[in-house]
Amino acid sequence: MPLRALVFLLASLSFACLLGTFYGFWTMQAFGCLILPPATALLAWIAWRDFRASPGAQHSSRTWIVEGAIAGLIAAFAYDLYRLPFVLQGAPLFRVFPRFGELLLGNTEPRWLVHALGWTYHFSNGAALGVMLLAMLPRLTPRMLLGGAIAWAAGVEVLLLLTPYPRFFGLPLDARFIFLTASAHAVFGITLGLWLRWRLGRLQVA
Repeated sequence: MPLRALVFLLASLSFACLLGTFYGFWTMQAFGCLILPPATALLAWIAWRDFRASPGAQHSSRTWIVEGAIAGLIAAFAYDLYRLPFVLQGAPLFRVFPRFGELLLGNTEPRWLVHALGWTYHFSNGAALGVMLLAMLPRLTPRMLLGGAIAWAAGVEVLLLLTPYPRFFGLPLDARFIFLTASAHAVFGITLGLWLRWRLGRLQVA
């Protein structure tokens, strides 16, 4: 249990970086430079140590971290792919990514670096959600993986809408925006759950 809590906490720091900025606790630049790199390195060390101690273990911190991060990245890609047609029609759903980059860099130039940092941070949040999900679930059954992933994605969406997130980035909190962001998070949750069901099922029979 303490290890689960530690893994969950370390992964959640990706979101803490942004949420603390909303409320003036710290800047994304300071948090992103001083807190996130050692937290990420510690997660990697925990996974490596666990693999060294029991390389054949399937329900372990290595599974939560490695498989969770991969699943989260894939789900984030599906999330963005779903939103892309709406973005091409003018929806401001990708507007936040360069702002992430500006806040992390502490500058608006160079634009290539701003965009690179912003998109990297976005995908780090996707990976973090996958890790946090597996660290939370008491059992990695197919039903719990899919149902838990969908509920987790929906819960994160509700929590984000309750923060200053929309106002901070100038997003219109109207019915269309809520539908698009809620449906995109549903896509994220379904993709996350289906991938984990498939991937962890393969690990169990390997």
